[in-house]
Amino acid sequence: MSPNPVPFYLALLLISSPVLAKPPTQVAISFIEALSPRDTTSSETFRAEFTSSVELGRNLTATSLRKCGFEIKPTLHLFDANDQLQAFERAKDAQTAGHWMIVGPRRSNHYLLVVKGAPETPSVSIMASSSEVEKLAPLHLSVYPSNGMLASGAANVLQELAQSKSSRNYFSVVSADCHACTDFSEQFDREAGRLRLTKLGQQTVVGDSPDPAAIAAAVASAKPSFVLLPNYSKVSALLMGAIHARLPDVRFIGGDGWGDQKFGFVERNPAVQDAPGVTVRGFPPANLGLATFALGRRALKPGKTAGFIPSSGAGLAILRVFEGLERILCDHKPPTASAFKTSFERNGPKQFTAPWGVNAYQLRSGEIRFWKRLRTGSTRNP
Repeated sequence: MSPNPVPFYLALLLISSPVLAKPPTQVAISFIEALSPRDTTSSETFRAEFTSSVELGRNLTATSLRKCGFEIKPTLHLFDANDQLQAFERAKDAQTAGHWMIVGPRRSNHYLLVVKGAPETPSVSIMASSSEVEKLAPLHLSVYPSNGMLASGAANVLQELAQSKSSRNYFSVVSADCHACTDFSEQFDREAGRLRLTKLGQQTVVGDSPDPAAIAAAVASAKPSFVLLPNYSKVSALLMGAIHARLPDVRFIGGDGWGDQKFGFVERNPAVQDAPGVTVRGFPPANLGLATFALGRRALKPGKTAGFIPSSGAGLAILRVFEGLERILCDHKPPTASAFKTSFERNGPKQFTAPWGVNAYQLRSGEIRFWKRLRTGSTRNP
């Protein structure tokens, strides 16, 4: 018998003691988004939705991840949309600090800067859709359909709504300083050509406050049946109101930047008046989208969200990112950031996907409402 034997009950206590249990591996995740309080291109409501969705994703995955030996440590870096260099700098800081992954901005131009700032750190954008983003896989991904898919859906909507051959035409007004907007416009033109739709002309604008009267005059002189506005909501609302005043019968076609019932500057904007239009995006309404993936269904269970449930596509995407992160960590258990990078490259394209396809929303009487899901094939990531 060994000297001073440890009593059985004491040995059992020591083995089960949480003090001696191996602490979970800390996984630093950087969330970088153009949502600075000084940023007038996004609403305070959207900013609150974004931050609450990050906290919800962390809470919903905390128990399962702890069982797998991990704990997510999210940090938020909110910058001004007009100070684009900050996207590059914040990403560079995250890579220097050894963060395991970056959840990148929703806008393609900002996300591309994040990738340049942290080329060796795995990243996922919640909404970036440009053709350049599509080429960055497998280390840099987006949980969103490509502009090619969105533009295909929009062109098919125009064809469906055109009441005669003479009305199968459009005029484009595009934000030249918005990468995703110009890319969408180019993709739309290709799809429109395939469908034999006629482009009557194009005007470009720069900044958030272009001269709406001059743009409206140029559009009115072309007398289109449809006007393509693939821009973010602040610019689109300004132009829409001015063009509608000159051409009350024209209909508008938008990309995914118009916002929805709760977020953005088009919905219930007096300048928009009763302008009719259709916008396409990669998300259905949040209440429908949550039911389509596991973590979303977990959020819908009573008592799981402390009263907060995402009501935007951004919220859906953030939960989808947390779900993919949970699966990679628990299935492959990478012990380090370097091992996680290897797992991400192999498994990220399967885990960080969007199951929602392309969805059409109608703008009527100042309100944007879900219309239908469009058939345009599968989303970008396999």
